[in-house]
Amino acid sequence: MHIFDLQLTNYRNYVRSAIKLEKGLNLFVGDNAQGKSNLLEAVYLLSTLRSSRASSDSDLVRRDILASDFPVARLSAEVERSAGNLQLDLAIVGRTTDPSHRAGKRVRVNGVPRKASDAVGQLCAVLFTTLDIEIVAGPPLMRRRYLDMMISQVDRGYLRAMQKYAKVLQQRNSLLKRIQNREAGVHELNFWDQELAHAGGLIFWARADALGHVVPQAMMQMERLSDGLEQLQLTYRPSLGGLDERDAPIDDSEWTARMLKALQNLRTREVGAGATLVGPHRDDVQVEIDGMPADSFASRAQQRTAALSMRLAEASYLRRALGDDPVVLLDDVLSELDARRRRGVLEYIDTFQQTLVTTADPDRLREVMTRAASRFVVQAGAVTRFEGE
Repeated sequence: MHIFDLQLTNYRNYVRSAIKLEKGLNLFVGDNAQGKSNLLEAVYLLSTLRSSRASSDSDLVRRDILASDFPVARLSAEVERSAGNLQLDLAIVGRTTDPSHRAGKRVRVNGVPRKASDAVGQLCAVLFTTLDIEIVAGPPLMRRRYLDMMISQVDRGYLRAMQKYAKVLQQRNSLLKRIQNREAGVHELNFWDQELAHAGGLIFWARADALGHVVPQAMMQMERLSDGLEQLQLTYRPSLGGLDERDAPIDDSEWTARMLKALQNLRTREVGAGATLVGPHRDDVQVEIDGMPADSFASRAQQRTAALSMRLAEASYLRRALGDDPVVLLDDVLSELDARRRRGVLEYIDTFQQTLVTTADPDRLREVMTRAASRFVVQAGAVTRFEGE
Protein backbone atom coordinates (compact mmCIF):
# COMPACT_ATOMS: atom_id res chain seq x y z
CA MET A 1 0.00 0.00 0.00
CA HIS A 2 1.31 3.45 -0.85
CA ILE A 3 0.04 6.99 -1.43
CA PHE A 4 0.99 8.52 -4.76
CA ASP A 5 -0.97 11.77 -4.50
CA LEU A 6 -1.81 13.77 -1.36
CA GLN A 7 -3.70 17.08 -1.28
CA LEU A 8 -4.40 19.43 1.64
CA THR A 9 -6.66 22.49 1.52
CA ASN A 10 -7.17 24.88 4.46
CA TYR A 11 -5.79 22.23 6.79
CA ARG A 12 -3.86 23.52 9.82
CA ASN A 13 -1.28 25.92 8.33
CA TYR A 14 -1.73 24.65 4.75
CA VAL A 15 -3.67 26.86 2.33
CA ARG A 16 -3.37 24.48 -0.61
CA SER A 17 -0.74 21.85 -1.24
CA ALA A 18 -0.50 18.94 -3.69
CA ILE A 19 2.29 16.41 -3.11
CA LYS A 20 3.37 13.59 -5.38
CA LEU A 21 4.85 10.83 -3.23
CA GLU A 22 7.09 7.93 -4.20
CA LYS A 23 7.36 4.35 -3.06
CA GLY A 24 10.11 3.89 -0.51
CA LEU A 25 11.30 6.60 1.86
CA ASN A 26 9.96 10.14 1.45
CA LEU A 27 11.88 12.67 3.55
CA PHE A 28 10.42 16.02 4.67
CA VAL A 29 12.91 18.58 6.00
CA GLY A 30 12.09 21.87 7.67
CA ASP A 31 12.42 23.96 10.81
CA ASN A 32 10.04 23.48 13.70
CA ALA A 33 6.47 24.86 13.39
CA GLN A 34 6.52 24.84 9.58
CA GLY A 35 3.97 22.06 9.02
CA LYS A 36 5.88 18.77 8.97
CA SER A 37 3.86 17.19 11.79
CA ASN A 38 0.64 18.53 10.28
CA LEU A 39 1.44 16.68 7.08
CA LEU A 40 1.85 13.29 8.79
CA GLU A 41 -1.16 14.00 10.99
CA ALA A 42 -3.19 14.49 7.80
CA VAL A 43 -2.20 11.06 6.47
CA TYR A 44 -3.00 9.41 9.80
CA LEU A 45 -6.33 11.24 9.91
CA LEU A 46 -7.25 9.84 6.50
CA SER A 47 -6.45 6.39 7.88
CA THR A 48 -8.19 6.53 11.27
CA LEU A 49 -10.50 9.60 11.00
CA ARG A 50 -9.09 10.63 14.37
CA SER A 51 -6.41 13.25 14.89
CA SER A 52 -3.31 12.25 16.79
CA ARG A 53 -3.19 15.72 18.43
CA ALA A 54 -6.33 17.85 18.03
CA SER A 55 -8.97 18.07 20.76
CA SER A 56 -11.70 19.11 18.29
CA ASP A 57 -12.34 19.11 14.55
CA SER A 58 -12.22 22.92 14.48
CA ASP A 59 -8.55 22.74 15.52
CA LEU A 60 -7.81 21.13 12.16
CA VAL A 61 -9.27 23.95 10.07
CA ARG A 62 -6.93 26.78 9.09
CA ARG A 63 -7.41 29.62 11.55
CA ASP A 64 -7.79 32.27 8.85
CA ILE A 65 -11.09 30.78 7.65
CA LEU A 66 -12.65 29.76 10.99
CA ALA A 67 -14.66 32.99 11.05
CA SER A 68 -16.09 32.38 7.58
CA ASP A 69 -19.66 31.21 6.91
CA PHE A 70 -18.51 27.69 6.06
CA PRO A 71 -15.06 26.87 7.52
CA VAL A 72 -13.96 23.60 5.99
CA ALA A 73 -10.63 21.83 5.51
CA ARG A 74 -10.22 19.16 2.85
CA LEU A 75 -7.85 16.23 2.58
CA SER A 76 -7.59 13.77 -0.26
CA ALA A 77 -5.31 10.90 -1.16
CA GLU A 78 -4.93 8.55 -4.09
CA VAL A 79 -3.71 5.19 -2.86
CA GLU A 80 -2.44 2.09 -4.58
CA ARG A 81 -3.08 -1.14 -2.71
CA SER A 82 -3.38 -4.83 -3.48
CA ALA A 83 -7.19 -4.70 -3.06
CA GLY A 84 -7.42 -2.04 -5.77
CA ASN A 85 -6.70 1.66 -6.11
CA LEU A 86 -8.46 4.00 -3.73
CA GLN A 87 -9.56 7.64 -3.73
CA LEU A 88 -10.13 9.04 -0.22
CA ASP A 89 -11.69 12.46 0.36
CA LEU A 90 -12.26 13.97 3.78
CA ALA A 91 -13.98 17.26 4.58
CA ILE A 92 -13.56 18.64 8.10
CA VAL A 93 -16.21 21.23 8.90
CA GLY A 94 -15.48 23.66 11.71
CA ARG A 95 -17.99 24.95 14.24
CA THR A 96 -19.88 28.19 13.57
CA THR A 97 -22.52 30.25 15.37
CA ASP A 98 -25.19 29.09 12.92
CA PRO A 99 -27.30 26.43 14.79
CA SER A 100 -28.29 24.80 11.49
CA HIS A 101 -24.65 24.29 10.60
CA ARG A 102 -23.39 20.81 11.53
CA ALA A 103 -19.70 20.56 12.33
CA GLY A 104 -17.79 17.31 11.93
CA LYS A 105 -16.25 15.08 9.27
CA ARG A 106 -17.62 13.98 5.89
CA VAL A 107 -15.81 11.18 4.10
CA ARG A 108 -16.02 9.74 0.60
CA VAL A 109 -14.42 6.53 -0.61
CA ASN A 110 -14.04 6.36 -4.38
CA GLY A 111 -16.54 9.21 -4.62
CA VAL A 112 -19.23 7.51 -2.49
CA PRO A 113 -20.21 8.99 0.91
CA ARG A 114 -19.41 6.54 3.69
CA LYS A 115 -19.90 6.25 7.42
CA ALA A 116 -16.78 6.76 9.50
CA SER A 117 -16.80 3.14 10.68
CA ASP A 118 -16.72 1.98 7.03
CA ALA A 119 -13.96 4.39 5.99
CA VAL A 120 -11.48 3.74 8.81
CA GLY A 121 -8.59 1.57 7.64
CA GLN A 122 -9.24 1.89 3.90
CA LEU A 123 -5.85 3.58 3.99
CA CYS A 124 -3.81 1.97 6.75
CA ALA A 125 -0.97 3.78 8.54
CA VAL A 126 1.16 3.57 11.67
CA LEU A 127 2.40 6.82 13.21
CA PHE A 128 5.58 7.23 15.29
CA THR A 129 5.98 10.50 17.21
CA THR A 130 8.21 11.84 19.96
CA LEU A 131 5.18 11.66 22.28
CA ASP A 132 5.05 7.86 21.96
CA ILE A 133 7.07 7.57 25.15
CA GLU A 134 3.73 8.19 26.90
CA ILE A 135 2.60 4.75 25.74
CA VAL A 136 5.17 3.38 28.20
CA ALA A 137 5.47 6.11 30.84
CA GLY A 138 1.97 7.62 30.70
CA PRO A 139 -1.42 6.62 32.15
CA PRO A 140 -3.40 3.50 31.07
CA LEU A 141 -5.45 5.68 28.70
CA MET A 142 -2.41 5.95 26.40
CA ARG A 143 -2.00 2.17 26.18
CA ARG A 144 -5.72 1.66 25.56
CA ARG A 145 -5.52 4.27 22.79
CA TYR A 146 -2.53 2.42 21.30
CA LEU A 147 -4.62 -0.76 21.08
CA ASP A 148 -7.80 0.96 19.88
CA MET A 149 -6.20 2.89 17.03
CA MET A 150 -4.30 -0.19 15.88
CA ILE A 151 -7.16 -2.69 15.95
CA SER A 152 -9.79 -0.30 14.53
CA GLN A 153 -7.90 -0.03 11.26
CA VAL A 154 -8.29 -3.74 10.49
CA ASP A 155 -11.43 -4.75 12.40
CA ARG A 156 -14.61 -2.75 11.76
CA GLY A 157 -16.50 -4.96 14.21
CA TYR A 158 -14.14 -3.75 16.91
CA LEU A 159 -14.75 -0.12 16.01
CA ARG A 160 -18.52 -0.62 16.11
CA ALA A 161 -18.21 -2.42 19.47
CA MET A 162 -16.19 0.51 20.82
CA GLN A 163 -18.82 2.99 19.66
CA LYS A 164 -21.64 0.94 21.19
CA TYR A 165 -19.71 0.41 24.42
CA ALA A 166 -19.16 4.15 24.86
CA LYS A 167 -22.89 4.87 24.44
CA VAL A 168 -24.00 2.07 26.78
CA LEU A 169 -21.41 3.04 29.37
CA GLN A 170 -22.73 6.58 29.43
CA GLN A 171 -26.31 5.33 29.84
CA ARG A 172 -25.33 2.88 32.58
CA ASN A 173 -23.36 5.47 34.53
CA SER A 174 -26.33 7.82 34.36
CA LEU A 175 -28.58 5.06 35.69
CA LEU A 176 -26.17 4.28 38.54
CA LYS A 177 -26.33 7.91 39.65
CA ARG A 178 -30.14 7.82 39.54
CA ILE A 179 -30.16 4.63 41.61
CA GLN A 180 -27.77 6.29 44.05
CA ASN A 181 -30.24 9.17 44.36
CA ARG A 182 -33.16 6.71 44.78
CA GLU A 183 -34.67 7.82 41.48
CA ALA A 184 -34.49 4.34 39.88
CA GLY A 185 -34.38 0.67 40.93
CA VAL A 186 -31.36 -1.64 40.92
CA HIS A 187 -33.22 -4.15 38.72
CA GLU A 188 -33.02 -1.60 35.85
CA LEU A 189 -29.30 -2.39 35.58
CA ASN A 190 -29.98 -5.89 34.21
CA PHE A 191 -30.59 -4.75 30.63
CA TRP A 192 -27.60 -2.37 30.57
CA ASP A 193 -25.35 -5.03 32.14
CA GLN A 194 -26.14 -7.38 29.27
CA GLU A 195 -25.56 -4.70 26.64
CA LEU A 196 -22.30 -3.53 28.21
CA ALA A 197 -20.97 -7.05 28.71
CA HIS A 198 -21.74 -8.03 25.12
CA ALA A 199 -19.85 -5.06 23.62
CA GLY A 200 -17.15 -5.37 26.28
CA GLY A 201 -16.62 -9.05 25.51
CA LEU A 202 -15.89 -8.25 21.86
CA ILE A 203 -13.39 -5.58 22.91
CA PHE A 204 -11.65 -7.78 25.49
CA TRP A 205 -11.29 -10.59 22.96
CA ALA A 206 -9.97 -8.39 20.16
CA ARG A 207 -7.39 -6.75 22.46
CA ALA A 208 -6.18 -10.10 23.78
CA ASP A 209 -5.98 -11.50 20.25
CA ALA A 210 -4.05 -8.48 18.92
CA LEU A 211 -1.60 -8.58 21.79
CA GLY A 212 -1.00 -12.24 21.05
CA HIS A 213 0.79 -11.04 17.91
CA VAL A 214 2.14 -7.73 19.17
CA VAL A 215 3.87 -9.04 22.31
CA PRO A 216 6.41 -11.40 20.67
CA GLN A 217 7.07 -8.86 17.92
CA ALA A 218 7.68 -6.05 20.43
CA MET A 219 9.96 -8.28 22.50
CA MET A 220 11.96 -9.18 19.40
CA GLN A 221 12.27 -5.53 18.32
CA MET A 222 13.42 -4.43 21.80
CA GLU A 223 16.06 -7.12 21.87
CA ARG A 224 17.23 -6.20 18.37
CA LEU A 225 17.35 -2.43 18.98
CA SER A 226 19.24 -2.88 22.27
CA ASP A 227 21.67 -5.49 20.92
CA GLY A 228 20.19 -8.03 23.28
CA LEU A 229 20.88 -5.94 26.40
CA GLU A 230 17.24 -5.18 27.32
CA GLN A 231 14.20 -7.41 27.58
CA LEU A 232 10.65 -6.07 27.11
CA GLN A 233 7.60 -7.73 28.65
CA LEU A 234 4.00 -6.74 27.86
CA THR A 235 1.09 -8.22 29.82
CA TYR A 236 -2.58 -7.56 29.16
CA ARG A 237 -4.42 -6.48 32.33
CA PRO A 238 -8.15 -6.59 31.53
CA SER A 239 -10.36 -4.89 34.11
CA LEU A 240 -12.46 -7.76 35.43
CA GLY A 241 -13.04 -6.71 39.00
CA GLY A 242 -10.53 -9.08 40.56
CA LEU A 243 -11.60 -12.20 38.64
CA ASP A 244 -8.81 -14.56 37.59
CA GLU A 245 -6.99 -13.04 34.59
CA ARG A 246 -4.31 -15.69 34.12
CA ASP A 247 -6.26 -17.93 31.75
CA ALA A 248 -7.68 -15.74 29.01
CA PRO A 249 -11.10 -16.83 27.65
CA ILE A 250 -10.91 -18.42 24.24
CA ASP A 251 -13.63 -16.35 22.56
CA ASP A 252 -15.73 -13.22 22.97
CA SER A 253 -18.70 -15.08 24.50
CA GLU A 254 -16.53 -16.28 27.38
CA TRP A 255 -15.19 -12.75 27.86
CA THR A 256 -18.81 -11.52 27.91
CA ALA A 257 -19.77 -14.08 30.58
CA ARG A 258 -16.79 -13.12 32.69
CA MET A 259 -17.56 -9.42 32.46
CA LEU A 260 -21.21 -10.00 33.30
CA LYS A 261 -20.16 -11.88 36.42
CA ALA A 262 -17.79 -9.04 37.38
CA LEU A 263 -20.59 -6.47 36.97
CA GLN A 264 -22.86 -8.53 39.22
CA ASN A 265 -20.13 -8.95 41.84
CA LEU A 266 -19.44 -5.21 41.95
CA ARG A 267 -23.03 -3.94 41.74
CA THR A 268 -23.19 -2.63 45.32
CA ARG A 269 -19.86 -0.84 44.99
CA GLU A 270 -20.84 0.64 41.64
CA VAL A 271 -24.11 2.02 43.00
CA GLY A 272 -22.15 3.58 45.84
CA ALA A 273 -19.63 5.10 43.42
CA GLY A 274 -22.23 6.10 40.83
CA ALA A 275 -19.92 4.77 38.10
CA THR A 276 -19.03 1.57 36.24
CA LEU A 277 -15.90 0.15 37.86
CA VAL A 278 -15.15 -2.74 35.53
CA GLY A 279 -14.75 -3.13 31.77
CA PRO A 280 -12.47 -2.31 28.83
CA HIS A 281 -12.55 1.41 29.69
CA ARG A 282 -10.34 0.51 32.68
CA ASP A 283 -7.97 -1.92 30.93
CA ASP A 284 -4.21 -1.60 30.99
CA VAL A 285 -1.14 -3.20 29.44
CA GLN A 286 1.66 -3.75 31.94
CA VAL A 287 5.02 -2.74 30.45
CA GLU A 288 8.20 -4.09 32.06
CA ILE A 289 11.85 -3.81 31.07
CA ASP A 290 14.15 -6.46 32.51
CA GLY A 291 11.39 -7.49 34.90
CA MET A 292 10.78 -4.02 36.39
CA PRO A 293 7.87 -1.60 35.76
CA ALA A 294 8.98 0.59 32.86
CA ASP A 295 7.19 3.73 34.02
CA SER A 296 8.96 3.77 37.40
CA PHE A 297 12.35 2.15 36.89
CA ALA A 298 13.36 2.46 33.22
CA SER A 299 15.47 5.33 31.90
CA ARG A 300 14.02 7.70 29.31
CA ALA A 301 16.18 6.05 26.65
CA GLN A 302 14.82 2.63 27.62
CA GLN A 303 11.24 3.92 27.64
CA ARG A 304 11.73 5.47 24.22
CA THR A 305 13.15 2.22 22.83
CA ALA A 306 10.26 0.24 24.33
CA ALA A 307 7.69 2.58 22.77
CA LEU A 308 9.49 2.38 19.43
CA SER A 309 9.48 -1.43 19.68
CA MET A 310 5.72 -1.37 20.29
CA ARG A 311 5.18 0.82 17.22
CA LEU A 312 7.31 -1.49 15.06
CA ALA A 313 5.26 -4.41 16.39
CA GLU A 314 2.10 -2.48 15.47
CA ALA A 315 3.35 -2.12 11.91
CA SER A 316 3.96 -5.88 11.81
CA TYR A 317 0.47 -6.56 13.18
CA LEU A 318 -1.18 -4.33 10.57
CA ARG A 319 0.83 -5.97 7.80
CA ARG A 320 -0.22 -9.45 8.94
CA ALA A 321 -3.89 -8.51 9.39
CA LEU A 322 -4.14 -6.67 6.05
CA GLY A 323 -1.98 -8.82 3.84
CA ASP A 324 -0.62 -5.44 2.70
CA ASP A 325 1.91 -2.94 4.03
CA PRO A 326 0.67 0.01 6.06
CA VAL A 327 2.15 3.41 5.30
CA VAL A 328 4.80 4.10 7.96
CA LEU A 329 4.95 7.66 9.37
CA LEU A 330 7.93 8.80 11.48
CA ASP A 331 7.58 12.31 12.85
CA ASP A 332 10.99 13.63 13.92
CA VAL A 333 11.70 10.38 15.75
CA LEU A 334 14.98 9.27 14.19
CA SER A 335 17.02 12.32 15.24
CA GLU A 336 16.42 11.43 18.91
CA LEU A 337 17.99 7.97 18.52
CA ASP A 338 21.64 7.03 18.70
CA ALA A 339 23.25 5.73 15.50
CA ARG A 340 22.79 2.04 16.40
CA ARG A 341 19.08 2.29 17.19
CA ARG A 342 18.51 4.54 14.18
CA ARG A 343 20.15 1.98 11.93
CA GLY A 344 17.97 -0.77 13.42
CA VAL A 345 14.78 1.19 12.76
CA LEU A 346 15.80 2.04 9.20
CA GLU A 347 16.63 -1.58 8.42
CA TYR A 348 13.15 -2.64 9.52
CA ILE A 349 11.13 0.13 7.84
CA ASP A 350 13.01 -0.57 4.61
CA THR A 351 10.88 -3.73 4.40
CA PHE A 352 7.70 -1.62 4.06
CA GLN A 353 6.48 -0.23 0.75
CA GLN A 354 6.27 3.43 1.77
CA THR A 355 7.59 5.55 4.62
CA LEU A 356 7.19 9.27 5.32
CA VAL A 357 9.90 10.71 7.59
CA THR A 358 10.21 14.26 8.95
CA THR A 359 13.21 15.96 10.49
CA ALA A 360 14.35 19.41 11.55
CA ASP A 361 17.97 18.25 11.71
CA PRO A 362 19.02 16.71 8.37
CA ASP A 363 22.71 16.89 9.27
CA ARG A 364 22.15 14.10 11.80
CA LEU A 365 20.31 11.95 9.27
CA ARG A 366 22.76 11.66 6.41
CA GLU A 367 21.99 7.95 6.03
CA VAL A 368 18.30 8.82 5.67
CA MET A 369 19.08 11.43 3.01
CA THR A 370 20.90 8.82 0.93
CA ARG A 371 18.09 6.27 1.32
CA ALA A 372 15.29 8.70 0.37
CA ALA A 373 13.39 8.06 -2.85
CA SER A 374 12.23 11.69 -2.73
CA ARG A 375 13.08 14.70 -0.55
CA PHE A 376 10.92 17.69 0.24
CA VAL A 377 11.35 21.02 2.01
CA VAL A 378 8.50 22.22 4.24
CA GLN A 379 8.31 25.94 4.96
CA ALA A 380 5.30 27.90 6.28
CA GLY A 381 2.80 25.30 5.09
CA ALA A 382 4.32 24.96 1.62
CA VAL A 383 5.95 21.76 0.38
CA THR A 384 8.51 21.82 -2.43
CA ARG A 385 10.55 19.00 -3.86
CA PHE A 386 14.29 19.18 -3.13
CA GLU A 387 16.36 18.06 -6.08
CA GLY A 388 19.84 18.96 -4.79
CA GLU A 389 22.52 16.71 -3.36
